[in-house]
Amino acid sequence: MTPYKHCEEQIIPQGNNMLHPIRLAMLGFCALLISACDSQNEIQIQGNTIATPLPDKIRQVSNLGTLPIEIQVTVNGVRSAQVRVPENAIGSIMVTANVPADQTNDVTVEWLAIPNGTRVLLADFSTVTQPNQQEVVVSAYNDTGERFDFDGDGLSNLDEARANRNILGVFDLEVPRQETFLGPRTELIPGSIDPDISGDITDADTNSTFSLRHDSTNLILYVCGQDEVLQGDGTDTNADAYWHDDTIFVYLDGADSDATTYDNIDDFQFAFVRSTEEMIVSKGGNNQFCANDPIEGSCVTHSFNPAGPSSLCEYELRVNMPLAELNMTIGESIGFDLEITDDDNGGEREGSSGFVGFDDRSDLDPSSFGKIILR
Repeated sequence: MTPYKHCEEQIIPQGNNMLHPIRLAMLGFCALLISACDSQNEIQIQGNTIATPLPDKIRQVSNLGTLPIEIQVTVNGVRSAQVRVPENAIGSIMVTANVPADQTNDVTVEWLAIPNGTRVLLADFSTVTQPNQQEVVVSAYNDTGERFDFDGDGLSNLDEARANRNILGVFDLEVPRQETFLGPRTELIPGSIDPDISGDITDADTNSTFSLRHDSTNLILYVCGQDEVLQGDGTDTNADAYWHDDTIFVYLDGADSDATTYDNIDDFQFAFVRSTEEMIVSKGGNNQFCANDPIEGSCVTHSFNPAGPSSLCEYELRVNMPLAELNMTIGESIGFDLEITDDDNGGEREGSSGFVGFDDRSDLDPSSFGKIILR
């Protein structure tokens, strides 16, 4: 059993009083301490306090900051407490629950996401505490199965939350038919995991945003970029490493075949390099569709626009993607993702932000793309 003494514990004030496990024990109750330490699956009972970790996957969702996360505790069939998990939680969260210290108790702890006010179960575990028991070992928490797939799309609620996907429906975006961009813009979220960065962030930017629309012939992307510092020098050892520069990556799987590798049919990765304003077909150059043109990927066109005096963007990017040439069909699922890499001082990139993929999965695995549908 790994001790919890390395965890930074804190007591959360309730009204004008500070709760303390000893004081609660005198009242005949236990306090449940939900801990945000490194991944553990054990519960420890220290005196009359139950300590349980915040699983790594749950912490990753919290750190993304895209969804409110809540811990709910049920004791002997009665819901005892609900506590919101702070974004970027690194300490401990005290949940006060009616857990009589002198008897056997059935305890269930649930982690829930709350997209658009709807509570969705991400993970849970149940255990039985005996009178004065000192420790309980939980082999694992539950996060898979039908009750953890709210929208029935075959992806668990937890995996969708970690990837910033739509938990409540199959499609991450429904793209309207519009002649001009009229709808709201979607925000790109800084990645919680990116193995290919230096970690040397020198300039924190406001999150970039994007919009998608179609005109029945083309899928059209608009990016409102917020990166103030333009870099385009690759790395010290590889000047052609544009993925370490300020670059926008667009990922497409026209028929949304969900292959785990690029399928040489209609899976594409397009890179739009800000410093040169060129487009590079990073992957998909030998596909059966657009990339068979004399100039690979020439069916896709784009333009970079500098920010105007009244613009809210540091730069703008527009990309025109013809539906037929990229095997996209109105009313059918399309694989799509978007990532922006950020370099502030040369060398390796300092960070990245994305629509769905946050750990370079889209670079390797088209099945991890988000899903969009043209309406």
